[in-house]
Amino acid sequence: MSVTVCIGTSNTLGYPQGGHLWVFLNWALGFRAAGAERVIWLDVADLDDPPAGRRERIALLRSRLAPYGLSDAVALVTPDGKALPDDDAGCLGPDAAAAADFLFDLRWNLPGALVRRFRRSAFLDIDPGILQIAIERGRMRLAPHDVYFTIGEGVGAPGWAYPTLGQTWIHVPPCVSTQHWPAQPPPSDGAYTTVSHWEMKEWMIDADGTAYKNDKQAAFRAFLELPRSVSARLELAIHLAGDRAEQAIVEAHGWQVREAHDVAASPQDFQRYVQRSRGEFGCAKPAFVRMRTSWISDRTVCYLASGRPVVIQDTGPSRYLDGRAGVRRFRTLEQATACVHDVEAAYAAHASAARALAEEHFDARAVASRVLDYVIG
Repeated sequence: MSVTVCIGTSNTLGYPQGGHLWVFLNWALGFRAAGAERVIWLDVADLDDPPAGRRERIALLRSRLAPYGLSDAVALVTPDGKALPDDDAGCLGPDAAAAADFLFDLRWNLPGALVRRFRRSAFLDIDPGILQIAIERGRMRLAPHDVYFTIGEGVGAPGWAYPTLGQTWIHVPPCVSTQHWPAQPPPSDGAYTTVSHWEMKEWMIDADGTAYKNDKQAAFRAFLELPRSVSARLELAIHLAGDRAEQAIVEAHGWQVREAHDVAASPQDFQRYVQRSRGEFGCAKPAFVRMRTSWISDRTVCYLASGRPVVIQDTGPSRYLDGRAGVRRFRTLEQATACVHDVEAAYAAHASAARALAEEHFDARAVASRVLDYVIG
């Protein structure tokens, strides 16, 4: 397939952490496996960053993309979609990016003038519900695209009570390159883990005016007692920014705590951490749960591909997850406890089913192929 795909990434230059990069890497590898001749990695540069600092960031990003054959694929533009005024790092610019056959955009603020230069464009919503509300309330501005995808099965479905912005949102699941994420035997002493930010000072306001905190700190509060009711080890790799008091609170409930930036700095670090785990225990941002978005994390599918069962918070009905071995979902602390016990009681079967689930529904090549077929035929 003689197609060039340009992936609009978000803050990979300023925040090239392992788990964050895998959000876009899995799509890039998926498009390449689906037959794309070339994949371009597009990001927006911060013009307040001195040129010397930007060159250092470019070098770091390229080094982390190099193992996947993408170090020469980086394209940078200014916030208004133009060429950088002083780029001497040899990155591609807006002309090279816009020459692609297809823009697959995962960021909400690419300028419309740049988006319009592409023959075809598609936007992928990875924050279902949150994104649509922010746009409707004027906090975000999304340029028009030809096609709108979302990872939220609930967006626009019957019973959806939140904005659709007048668009038809086509569901595609988050994807994982099963070729680059092989199943691995679990370590004998592995813990159920997750990798995440923690306190983000992010708030949501319901239609009735009720405000609630929308970060992982708030999400995990109802489940902090879990280690006291299960024998399996539970570990959080979270970014606490040196907040020792918060770490002590979490550890006092029986959780092991690691600094996310230490264990998952690069894509390889993130992958090693996931594959050294026994499984995932994960909570979703409260908004995903309250809005019944049926959101599933791009991190979770990496655990599944590695043959790691996942115990995750229920965010709504899912054609992929409901009733499937390899995944257990919970709403309450009591259900979370039962889910961990259930996985532990038949761990080998759940581990095998986790990999099968990733291959059946989340394989990057298959998912990217469907996107290409839909957008460009």
